[in-house]
Amino acid sequence: MVALYGHNGIILEKMDIVIAIILILLINSVIIKFISTRYDFNPGNFPWLLFLFHVIVTVFYIFYTSDSNSDSWSYYIVPHGRDDWFSMYESGTKFISFLAWPLIQIFGFSFLSNMIVFSYFGYLGILLFYLTAKENAKLNTPKNKMGPIELVFLLPNLHFWTSSLGKGSMSLFAIGLFAFGLSRFNRRIPWMLLGSYVIYMIRPHILLAVVIGILIGIFLTNVGIKPVFKWLIFILSLLIFSYLSESVLKFTDTDSLNFTTSSTFSHRTAELSKATSGVDIQNYNQLEKVLTFWFRPLFFDQLGAFGLIASIENACYIFMFFTVIQRLFLNWSKFNGLFKIFLFSFILGSVVLAQVSGNLGIALRQKTQFMPFLFVLYFKALTFKKKYQ
Repeated sequence: MVALYGHNGIILEKMDIVIAIILILLINSVIIKFISTRYDFNPGNFPWLLFLFHVIVTVFYIFYTSDSNSDSWSYYIVPHGRDDWFSMYESGTKFISFLAWPLIQIFGFSFLSNMIVFSYFGYLGILLFYLTAKENAKLNTPKNKMGPIELVFLLPNLHFWTSSLGKGSMSLFAIGLFAFGLSRFNRRIPWMLLGSYVIYMIRPHILLAVVIGILIGIFLTNVGIKPVFKWLIFILSLLIFSYLSESVLKFTDTDSLNFTTSSTFSHRTAELSKATSGVDIQNYNQLEKVLTFWFRPLFFDQLGAFGLIASIENACYIFMFFTVIQRLFLNWSKFNGLFKIFLFSFILGSVVLAQVSGNLGIALRQKTQFMPFLFVLYFKALTFKKKYQ
């Protein structure tokens, strides 16, 4: 690689981009071939369509942020000049640079190559949630035509904010791993453990919210889980909660689990509110913050072309949310433990992230980590129709 270095690193950069693309295509081919033997996709090539759509959005994202000082540059610059890989091994922002270190220091990957690799992890997170939806919400759709599951997972913001070197792509990948593991928890414990570990290293407070969601979901579940597994998960979650609570208190610099009193969160919110992308929401009350986090920007916010696309997508979220609420109350007993865990993880995770979303732009980026939980709940809600057409 070094011998190929030319003026301004152009030759080297082109080579490592080609290598990154080839490796990703090979890995993706193996993954899709494997899952195609276990899932009935409709249309049959949908995983590749999902991949292609994510690639297109990634290219757009790279051009969109080319003239701005995105966080991705910070994650890329930090590993340079660091000989000790584990000097960056700690939970929080540094963990992203820790993950990027071998790509930069060992393989000599450029900024664009790192963007491509981390974007692929974002795609894998989306794919994992898609598989989770497929195996838990059986909808009858016309053959070789996309149904609600396929169409929803093509919503652009989900792909846009998970297509870069940063927390967004890795967080969705980790939460997707966890959700996919939880979907068949008796057979996928390693998936859950790996997902939990990555969530903890990136955002420990998010893992705590998910664990609390598990506790509430299991406590309210009477169907779908054998009593022995129910109590085993409940006790294990309590043990994890007791460990995480101390770590999160240190991470958020507060004496209680009330994140609204955290000095770290308050400082982070104040810093994020200085961004230019969106309306300042840090002075909203808690309910307004959560509703804004979920469903804005909307058409009346007048945020330009990008805001218009986000508004259309948020209108879809509102429709899905009210569909879930309506069917949830009418069919509460038919929602098994998995869906109740997803419900409370969605709510609690959103409450936590809403506290640090200083404006609409940040909220739009942050919520992509938890919206797939709403998607799965929506697909389950659709199964209570007599017939999907």
